[in-house]
Amino acid sequence: MRKTLHILQILLFSMMIALPQSSIFSAEPSHCKVSIPKSVKGKAGATINVPVKFKLDKKWYIYGFTMMINSEGIGPQQTDVYFTDSTGMVKHGTVIAPKPYTKYDESFEMDVHSYKGSFSCTLPITIDEKATKGKIQFPVEVAYQLCDGSMCLPPTTISLPFAVIVQ
Repeated sequence: MRKTLHILQILLFSMMIALPQSSIFSAEPSHCKVSIPKSVKGKAGATINVPVKFKLDKKWYIYGFTMMINSEGIGPQQTDVYFTDSTGMVKHGTVIAPKPYTKYDESFEMDVHSYKGSFSCTLPITIDEKATKGKIQFPVEVAYQLCDGSMCLPPTTISLPFAVIVQ
């Protein structure tokens, strides 16, 4: 019996390794939908505020955008929106988010911030003054962890296609 259980565990683990990473841990789109515009337009030197919309299923929540660490050095997985532009012509600022819901979490033994339902935040993007006209494409990454009060799914990062059109 013990040998059979061990073989089943090995088979299950092997199947998980064979699957693409995104199909194992992705909570998108079943419990959390995230959307951004496909592109924004702006002139060199301009800062553009890009709306990022979240829509979570009823019982689910995600943690806030601020890193929170307790006295033991642990804390919830913060939500983050960011990108890396390989041209260096576009940079992102700190996410501007609505006030989070705050509640004491017994697991972390501290107050934690979270969001439920539908909400939007803003990702400020600054176009370098030296940027030339044209399209700069890169994915916007959204990292979060979904929880439902009794369990949390593994942290998820999704990539959303995005472009800055320099005018």
